[in-house]
Amino acid sequence: MALGWSEKKCRRIRNLAGIKAQSMQRKHRYNRSSAEVIAPANLLKPYASFKDVERPQDGMRYNGMADKQVRAWAQDFTFIRHQASFCYLAVVLDLHTRQIVGWQLGAAHTAELICAALLSALSKHAAPNILHSDQGSEYLSERHQRLCDNYGIRMSASRRGSPWQNGFMERFFATLKNELPSFARVSDLAELFEIVARQIHYYNTKRIHTSLGMPPVVFAEQAAKRFTDSLTDSLLKISTLRKHKVSQKVGA
Repeated sequence: MALGWSEKKCRRIRNLAGIKAQSMQRKHRYNRSSAEVIAPANLLKPYASFKDVERPQDGMRYNGMADKQVRAWAQDFTFIRHQASFCYLAVVLDLHTRQIVGWQLGAAHTAELICAALLSALSKHAAPNILHSDQGSEYLSERHQRLCDNYGIRMSASRRGSPWQNGFMERFFATLKNELPSFARVSDLAELFEIVARQIHYYNTKRIHTSLGMPPVVFAEQAAKRFTDSLTDSLLKISTLRKHKVSQKVGA
């Protein structure tokens, strides 16, 4: 269950515990390559509604996008400052359960990195119907398009300069970076990988998601149970109906 604490109460408890929230890192400039394929349309747009049509930057209502019938994932990558350089974290998120279904950490933001994150997700979960991203050259690479084609996934992309159109990923990265510890004393990439793995595991299995009122994995398990129970009930009804028809024929 959600704790239901106000922002002021959270701040007071955090101060009493001596916990300091990290400030957001400065925006990192990426070296972009040219796109190899034409950017797809935003297939999630019909499922979303803006809070203010005239001011899309004010945010969106995501209920339609997150409907389980849409079967959509979102993906993106971000930088993590490590010693005197940067590492890059590519993530794939299930919009319905808010679960991080795949991720990969690397020294460069390449098509290889984001494809590795997607393959990580596909190795554990059924392929989505829609896979949404921004128009980064990594996602508009021939390698990424071939991978999506092989799994029958429809690619979707936000408009350029419209980060709010991939708001799920923006929110996740903001949460992740606020809660990750300082990397000043992290010695190597292996240690950094372990820290990120623990944090994503915590996000998926322990951290209460505001929109869900529970951790994403718990929500996914409950959704799967509801589907199984519904399917079982339907099969029992069909079986009962068939038996009834058979008994009527025998009686006739």
